Amino acid sequence: MPVVLIGAVAAGAIYYFYLRRAPAAPDLVSLLPASNASIVYLDVAAIRRSGILNMLAGSKAAEEPEYRQFVDQTNFDYRRDLDAVALAFKDGQVFLASRGRFHWKNLVDYAVHQGGSCHNNYCVTPGSRPDRRISFYPVRPDVIGMAISPDDFAAYQVTRQSGKVSLQPPTQPAWALIPIDALKEPGVLPAGAKPYVAALQKAEQALFTIGLESDHLQLAVDVTCHDAAAAATLLTSFQNTTDTLRKWIAREHSQANPADLSGVLVGGTFRRDDRLVYGQWPIPAAFIKAITEGSL
Repeated sequence: MPVVLIGAVAAGAIYYFYLRRAPAAPDLVSLLPASNASIVYLDVAAIRRSGILNMLAGSKAAEEPEYRQFVDQTNFDYRRDLDAVALAFKDGQVFLASRGRFHWKNLVDYAVHQGGSCHNNYCVTPGSRPDRRISFYPVRPDVIGMAISPDDFAAYQVTRQSGKVSLQPPTQPAWALIPIDALKEPGVLPAGAKPYVAALQKAEQALFTIGLESDHLQLAVDVTCHDAAAAATLLTSFQNTTDTLRKWIAREHSQANPADLSGVLVGGTFRRDDRLVYGQWPIPAAFIKAITEGSL
């Protein structure tokens, strides 16, 4: 999940930086088994129109023999053919609903060639480990449902009868709705953000988005707490954590580096409305450049 979250945030940031427009609300999310899951959405077509998708993907993916083999045999390349993807991370499984241009016969042939099996266009192939099976099928001609799970039939959970997300999907091209317990898992967030996670003990979920504010990009989080008292405590914790970081940098006779996480975190501002806490962090252009260049 960390790679997906960082990729989604970076892609959304760059999209706004170059195009400054909002996409339609994602309908793919409604296909996911969303109950108690971490949800990530990415408007890939918007990122591609910005001309930044190849920069984010880098050239290494295109050079990997396995990836080139997949592209050659299926005639599918996400940088060209994928328009949007919604993901749910749940109980150690990953569920995807992706919209794009798929060559279904090629996908079936590839699955069988890789040692998998297909029946009525529902395919199962081995994953990278014995307990990881990849299943997929056409939900619609332009939508693929996919799962990475020990269960061969997990992809069938990607359907119109799946659970609903308990919020109006944001209009930003990249966002993530994360239960608080998921944020505590190792590797989900950079080490520098861990003090903020520690303050979330009595919260329920966090919605991360990227948007344009005046003349700069802004990372935002909306945190839903159990009650107003918990929200007040969280607000104070966020403010104290940010103040501590600023004082530590000043004590070291240094300045926050706009090209790393410190340059983002020191700019945080916070407010509360009843049991909701809002955080906002301006994103320096140098930080975005560092992400796209792979220096972070």
